[in-house]
Amino acid sequence: RAERERVQNEANRAEGPNVALVARECTFADFIKCSPITFRGNEGAIGLIRWIEKTEIVFTVSKCTEANKVVFAAATFQDRALTWWNSQVATLGIEVVTRKTWAEMKVMMTKEFCPLEEIQRMEGELWNLRVKEMDISSDTTRFNELVILCPGMVPTE
Repeated sequence: RAERERVQNEANRAEGPNVALVARECTFADFIKCSPITFRGNEGAIGLIRWIEKTEIVFTVSKCTEANKVVFAAATFQDRALTWWNSQVATLGIEVVTRKTWAEMKVMMTKEFCPLEEIQRMEGELWNLRVKEMDISSDTTRFNELVILCPGMVPTE
């Protein structure tokens, strides 16, 4: 019996106490420490993509919960984007707007900040995209940007 207790004590010291650690929820301070970029609403479609990509990296690094993503992202708005956000809050109510998912917010922002004409122009560009002068790197970057903005043009499987 004494040997069993000694082995158990050794195991407890090696592994630590048998207590489950609870992850701390991401705070706004955690989010801000990861240096999210601001979004003004005048950057165009590519600027929106870059803001979304950076914001998603910040969500990952700061371990942001789904419940906080919309509010934390909105805190990076300035100028036209902030005016748009405030009009959403005034029209729909703060509870409705902040209950939206991050995916829903991205759709709303794409509709607002990527005019249909710009999307149609990019769909045409994607359809007619050709490699130019062996500049594979920039052609690949442009292809990826267009695919993000025109997801219906490229099969996902």
